Amino acid sequence: MFSSLDKFPLKTILIFLIAILSMNLTYFQHSKILLNNHQKEKINLVISTISAELSKQSEVEATYDEMLGHELRTASIVIQKSLHPDFNQVTNDQLVELSKELKIDGITLFERRGDDFIGVRSSEPKEINASSKTWGIVYSAQLQLTDRKRVDVGTGLTLDNFWSGPIDTASTDQANIRKWGEYYDGTTNYIINPYLNVSGTLEHYREKVGVDASIQELLANNKGNLIEIGVLNPEKIFDKTPTPNNRSSWYSERLLLNGSYKYRDSVEESKIKEALTKNSTVFYNVNLDGTNILKSFTPIVTTNLKYKRDDLPKVVMVATDYTQIEKTLHQQFREVFIFMSIVTLLVCVVIIILYSMTRKKNEGAVKTVQDVYLENINSIVQSIKEQRHDIINHITTISWMIKLKKYESLQDYIDPLIQEAKMMDNKIKAVEINIPALSGIIQAKLAQSEVHNIDMQVDFKNMENLRLTTIKTTDLVRILSNLIDNAFDATIELPVNERLISVEGIVQANQLTIQVQNSCYPVTPDIHTKIFESGFSTKKGKNNKGLGLHIIKQLIERYKGKIDFTSQEAGVTFSIVIPLKHEK
Repeated sequence: MFSSLDKFPLKTILIFLIAILSMNLTYFQHSKILLNNHQKEKINLVISTISAELSKQSEVEATYDEMLGHELRTASIVIQKSLHPDFNQVTNDQLVELSKELKIDGITLFERRGDDFIGVRSSEPKEINASSKTWGIVYSAQLQLTDRKRVDVGTGLTLDNFWSGPIDTASTDQANIRKWGEYYDGTTNYIINPYLNVSGTLEHYREKVGVDASIQELLANNKGNLIEIGVLNPEKIFDKTPTPNNRSSWYSERLLLNGSYKYRDSVEESKIKEALTKNSTVFYNVNLDGTNILKSFTPIVTTNLKYKRDDLPKVVMVATDYTQIEKTLHQQFREVFIFMSIVTLLVCVVIIILYSMTRKKNEGAVKTVQDVYLENINSIVQSIKEQRHDIINHITTISWMIKLKKYESLQDYIDPLIQEAKMMDNKIKAVEINIPALSGIIQAKLAQSEVHNIDMQVDFKNMENLRLTTIKTTDLVRILSNLIDNAFDATIELPVNERLISVEGIVQANQLTIQVQNSCYPVTPDIHTKIFESGFSTKKGKNNKGLGLHIIKQLIERYKGKIDFTSQEAGVTFSIVIPLKHEK
């Protein structure tokens, strides 16, 4: 089976291997895209979870913030009623006692001095002599209160004679995060500023049920995949200017709002800006400390953002270990490669088997043609031997007839020899055909015509331009052999002097044209209509061993050729045309 492997077409092997390699690479790329999309879907689920938690946390903090604001206003009214309207008549100890009674963390009284506010009394010594001029919206709210206006600074809780700012780091004690209030109704020479320390409460909430708790749970449930989640304040990424009064560490000024952000890179700013511009998630790969990481930035808009008056979105950062995807991808590729290799090997074996079977079939066809050819050649050789013996006898006879001056008898003797010479000329023409099988069948039929006393003429031109595949050669021999046999059958019924057959072939205009003419009795019209029908034959009572003109016609049409039948008074003609434009 494998003996013909060395003859297997190299181009076919290369094309097949390239096709297999292309399929493997295509599958690899397709798998990579699928894994990337799957990873992005998982990241999107994480982002959706964080977004929901951010919204919930924002609502809870807003409710908590408002509740504290109302408590501080109630405390402010109680403080006002408990203190003298002149701060000079109030002591710091009184404020300490009031703080304990009201269960708040401290009280400071601010006096307006020109365009500034100074802490003149306080339960917290650090607040004494503190100036609020650099406190931004707190300072603006105090100005509006003392000017007897309703506070409008764009954020915080505004009530009658009262304003409570958002939770933030204390200016005088940056270790604490506070919620404070500002109360002034014009009956005192000071602003009442009660406050609560909320650091512990916020930390407890966020670690147990808030966004930070959700982030820790997501990281714990996706170990080896998720490596970091952070909620960022985009203002602090783009704003590199120093904050006033060293506020860069303040609660409201922090870059990281939730989670962690250790995996920094040089292109993060442009990616965050792209995400904010498109208002959609941006993914990108980056190598940090030898680890291939897939990062994403997603803008998330939440309500009740304390210092984000224009609702500038928060940005959720998710970092995943891309090496896990690569490991999975390479493992899948190895498995697919092994599978495809096995399939390729099996396909190769099947192809080799089919190729071997086809080759044997073709070789069988070639052998059949060659056997016919050799048989014809042997017949010719035997005929030449006989003719050689005859020629010697003929020359001897002619020589004696000349010596005896029997000239009239000599002429009668030479005429049949001339006819035999013409037959020999036809045989030479047949030998000149460059297709051995075709040449052999013509020579065989010439020899057969001699036996039946049929004048058979052969004329083939431009046959050196004919290049046929093995199958076409075999079929051509079958076609021509059957047509000539039919001509013999029709012609042999005539008297010897009327038995004529002409076989002509020519290659021109990329087509092979063959005509087989023979003398015969006149053909009736009904034969014209039936001659190519299945099962039709004019050989009445004879053993018909040929293929039949119906099958011959189908064989010719298989090669997109055609066969025509015409009849004249003295005989019939079969014309065959087979295109050769696809022959190499």
